[in-house]
Amino acid sequence: MKNQQSRFSGAVPWFMFDIHNKQLITSVVIPSDIRDIKDVILAEQPIPGLNYAPISPGGGGNRKLSFTLPLVQRNNTIGNVAVLKQFDILRNQATGFAGITTGQFTPNPQVLYSWGTGSVPLVYWVKKCDATHKAGWVNQFGMPQYSEIEFELWLDESHPLYKVEEAFRKVYSLTGEALGGGQVIASFFKGKPY
Repeated sequence: MKNQQSRFSGAVPWFMFDIHNKQLITSVVIPSDIRDIKDVILAEQPIPGLNYAPISPGGGGNRKLSFTLPLVQRNNTIGNVAVLKQFDILRNQATGFAGITTGQFTPNPQVLYSWGTGSVPLVYWVKKCDATHKAGWVNQFGMPQYSEIEFELWLDESHPLYKVEEAFRKVYSLTGEALGGGQVIASFFKGKPY
């Protein structure tokens, strides 16, 4: 069975930076599709005798990213354990660069992440970091060689970097409007663009 993993083709590899533990996590293998969701909270207000329920806007939910990162290290010594331990750190309370133990009020890790989302680098809380070790991909020492790491990251909108993203969003939405309008106008002269 040949391993068909997607690898980055550009100059920027997949990465995230663990802020509290000061570690860079990177890989030549890129994640699966990145799911980027944000709830828009609306509430219906039923009124007796009315044929519809008026809608009350309730704000927005947190932006959440989820994806699966394949982690493949086919060797006969430590397998992918060294990189797996980086992810293990993300599943526990932050200890800092020199910290050995966690305390009662030690925060969970946060990461700086932007790869594949079209956003500036933003700070996310690590909500989920689960590993599935593939059967049959274990070396002679019992070390895993192929694991899939499932991530769920929740955006920290109180972080100052989020203000940069808000400005970036406004500028690029105007750019998108100009590009979209330009393509529509060009299609009248050159034919359909699709």
